[in-house]
Amino acid sequence: KEDTIMRTPRISTALAAAALATAAAVAMAGPAAADTVASETPPVVLAVDTTPAPATVPASVIGIDANIVNGLTVTGHGGQAVTATAKGKPTRTAKAPAGKAAILRNLTPGVTYAIAIGGRRVGTAVPVAQVGPASGLRVQTTPVRGAVEVSWDHTATRGEGPAVSYDVVATPLIDDDADAPGAITASTRTMPATLSGLRTDARYRFTVTPKNTASTGRTSTAVMTRTLAELASTGIAPTKPEPTTPPAPATPAPAPAGPSTRTIYVCPSGYSDAGDTCTAVTAYTFHTETVTQAYTFHTGVIGSHIVHHNSTDPCSYLPNPASPTGLDIYCPPGWDETVYDYGQVKDTTPSGYTDNGTAWVTTVQVKDTAPAGYADNGSAWVKTVGKTAQVVPA
Repeated sequence: KEDTIMRTPRISTALAAAALATAAAVAMAGPAAADTVASETPPVVLAVDTTPAPATVPASVIGIDANIVNGLTVTGHGGQAVTATAKGKPTRTAKAPAGKAAILRNLTPGVTYAIAIGGRRVGTAVPVAQVGPASGLRVQTTPVRGAVEVSWDHTATRGEGPAVSYDVVATPLIDDDADAPGAITASTRTMPATLSGLRTDARYRFTVTPKNTASTGRTSTAVMTRTLAELASTGIAPTKPEPTTPPAPATPAPAPAGPSTRTIYVCPSGYSDAGDTCTAVTAYTFHTETVTQAYTFHTGVIGSHIVHHNSTDPCSYLPNPASPTGLDIYCPPGWDETVYDYGQVKDTTPSGYTDNGTAWVTTVQVKDTAPAGYADNGSAWVKTVGKTAQVVPA
């Protein structure tokens, strides 16, 4: 009976926005109308993949994890060979000492692989690709005091897997833009996200970092230029009117600015998105080549002749390893003796070859040289290029 053991990808999926620190509140209510308080501007911060090495588990427990990019780790294999197979894909094999993880690399993200240990199928798993970057981070005010709405751009692909999440962080800044204590964090699978408990008298740096079970994507960063209190004092209506003070005349809203833009990074035509890079895949092509093999020979009988002897004495049989029978006949004069002639005899034509009169020949299919700029990944030719910047409306 086949045992199927699957491990759920280890990643948080719940939306949690916990306020870790607050300060003395400014004596006014938060703004009622949404106002963009920060947006991403270059340069952006590049996140570093900090995926830990697979943990060692007891040999009696089999674990299959998609915790490396384009690959899987398998534990509990007892030192036996581990294979990953999928229809139309190259079979991958890995082996490691008992108690250590076997690492299967160069798998196709988003494809379901059957995993076998020592030839026995134990389960299935789907490897994931490098998670793509976040970009276009936008932070807006909300009617709730000390709360903001954070949104960003990131389109999850099938290869990144279903467990993509986002770490959202608001870090308070001091005058020289150094980090201050009291950061507020949240982890979410959806956007936008709401962060509450922000100090109204502090500026914040906001970051959003996408993650999947195997990798961390590029972080999108935006910094506030004004505090929430300063935004409220510029004439944005408070949530509740002050009961003892008549409302001040509204400050005319500034003339609307021209359409804003943002920069996105896209792949050239004909390339597929592979996280921070773009790839183009071309199937192998082949050509026919003629292979020539020189004749080979062995020692054999090439003829015979009769020798007549004038005698009545009987013939004798003596050993001769070169004779087809292993013996030679030696007769006194008066007897007819068959004498065999030996020489070099051409071997039989090898299977798949033909004899052209001077040598054995056959034709074979040979893979062509990879096109310029492409590399051979073992199953096709692949070309990798960087993404190009494109300015689009915000």
